[in-house]
Amino acid sequence: MPYSCKTLIASGNEVAAHEKRLSICLRADGFSFSELSTSGVLLTFGEAEGRHAASMTAVMADVKAFFAEAGIRPLGCAAIELVVLSDHSAWVPDELYSPAANRQYLKLVGSDATAIMATPCPSLQSTAVYAADDTVATAFKVAIPGTTVLNQHVKLASAPFCRRSQDHPVLLANWRQDRIDFAAYRNGNYVFGNTIPFANDNEALFHTVEIIKSFGLETPDAELLMCGDATRERFALLRPYFPTATLFTGHHTSFLNPAFKTLHTYRNALIL
Repeated sequence: MPYSCKTLIASGNEVAAHEKRLSICLRADGFSFSELSTSGVLLTFGEAEGRHAASMTAVMADVKAFFAEAGIRPLGCAAIELVVLSDHSAWVPDELYSPAANRQYLKLVGSDATAIMATPCPSLQSTAVYAADDTVATAFKVAIPGTTVLNQHVKLASAPFCRRSQDHPVLLANWRQDRIDFAAYRNGNYVFGNTIPFANDNEALFHTVEIIKSFGLETPDAELLMCGDATRERFALLRPYFPTATLFTGHHTSFLNPAFKTLHTYRNALIL
């Protein structure tokens, strides 16, 4: 079934393609996307609903049709990024990485996935191996030439929090239904990143406290950043355990269309 548009907020000002960045985040029931200028202005945000087609050629056709209908022209963008949300992943140092061992890497973290992707992370000199629907991801990559595919942990490891953590430890928690994508930074380094499932919010609190104790984040100036499905109740639950706690809303600095004021940017921080 072709994708339908759930949300579309756009700016009327024309920006040249080479001055824009397009970010897309895959979901089981569609995808979200944003366009930002290279100077940090949020230009477009949208959400597409619909089951991904079974074949690669059908997904490609649906992707092209959706973006054409939405007036998005990806070709020529300064950067195009496709974030694939994976529940199982493993970091492998580049000097040890072998594509032939991808399935074994994931077995070691308890995954028997047969659909596997891998993305190098130059900042860590490591490769992320993760379970993902490679058919859908590859269809997007072919439909939109120049697309870089990565999972959420490569995205978070590449974020500018390492510099931020030179002054104080930082823990980023991206909530997704019954699991959290954690990324921890200390002394200017990325020290931990993984997805941890939880049965209830109290168990999520237990995992969060365990991480801050295990990785030396329990300091008088530690900072918690929350995004994704971070409800008021979840924020209130974790807030007492950190000197500073805020919602992470992505990296854009401004916008042109006042309608963006209604957008909960922290829910879409992976593409903003």
